[in-house]
Amino acid sequence: MDGTTRNTGAEGLLEILRCGLERCAEHQTAIRLGDRSRYVGMSDIAKMLDCPRAALADKLHTHQRKNTESNFKHQLLLQRGHWLETGAYQALMEYGLSPLSQLEIEIRYGDVPIKTHLDFTLIATQPQPTVRILEVKSTATLPTILSENHTMQIGGQTALLKACWDQPVFNLIQETGEVLYHKTFPEMCNECLGVSLPDASACDIQGWVVCLSMCDAKVFGPFLPENADIARCLDIASEFWETMHDLREKRLNLNMIQTAQGLAPLCPSCFWKEDCPRFKGSSHPEWEVTLAQFMELKAQKKSLEEEIGELESRLKVAYQLSHTVRGEWINTGNHTFRVTPQNGRVTLDRKRLNEELETLLGEQDAQTLLARCEKQGQPFELLYAIRI
Repeated sequence: MDGTTRNTGAEGLLEILRCGLERCAEHQTAIRLGDRSRYVGMSDIAKMLDCPRAALADKLHTHQRKNTESNFKHQLLLQRGHWLETGAYQALMEYGLSPLSQLEIEIRYGDVPIKTHLDFTLIATQPQPTVRILEVKSTATLPTILSENHTMQIGGQTALLKACWDQPVFNLIQETGEVLYHKTFPEMCNECLGVSLPDASACDIQGWVVCLSMCDAKVFGPFLPENADIARCLDIASEFWETMHDLREKRLNLNMIQTAQGLAPLCPSCFWKEDCPRFKGSSHPEWEVTLAQFMELKAQKKSLEEEIGELESRLKVAYQLSHTVRGEWINTGNHTFRVTPQNGRVTLDRKRLNEELETLLGEQDAQTLLARCEKQGQPFELLYAIRI
């Protein structure tokens, strides 16, 4: 088999996978989320914080997405999220828990239909009535802090569940395929789990976000029900719904909608960046080769750093399992290595320092002293480039 034939076979296999992923995504969306163009979802509300233009384009023009390499990568990311979510569900079940999966809350705010889907809802009655909403997020690397849109999503979900507790707005597709419509939350829990719950005010309600990478996990929370979260979500939902209708009726066009601000991390993977007004500027095709080389090398650097990190972890584990005296060298043939403990990096807890200074000097004098001790680095230029 020559190289051309092998390449054609590889491209054909990738095309099969791409088409299969797209069909799988369409099928899952139809079953779990229904026709997303007919309501505002909590994820739509959260996306508005990142980029209103992209959030509205996703809602209005999903059928116009091109079958590009970026689309394939996007589908892989989405499916990875579903696969990890399935794994999390299985882990909860194996532990002996009985989570409600994809519980739907369906409300209307004026003329605006709103739905939110809770990844997992856990209920317990002992030692006190307890409800936990778990939102699972798939991430390439674990975040240091939770993003604003994820914070809004879990905050809105938690607050909405409490506010709608005794209203018949909860729906659920059971594993048998039977659909339970228009139940109150206590009714849903009683029918599905045989659990009796008191009024929401007597329950401990919290939301948590579980971030999963390919080899690690991190949990953020708890998020408590706050009326302010509902008010903000409802305001954004109203703006979203009104703007969407204006776009459909041609009273607005997509390029009149606000785009992401600053160095938005989602821009490189956005479906709608090709004609985004944010990236409109002068044309210099003579720089394309240099820029393409630059971006390719950056991609290689990132890949190499990840590979180096994985190999380093494997060697550290191998060293531990070898029962070698700590600090002793291990010869491998042409190379030798050892693993030695290092002290952690010393850092200044600025928040603690600020609190201590305020106690000693008072708030105003403490802030003045901190300002005098600050040092600003030299200005620099940052190159920001994406593929369109």
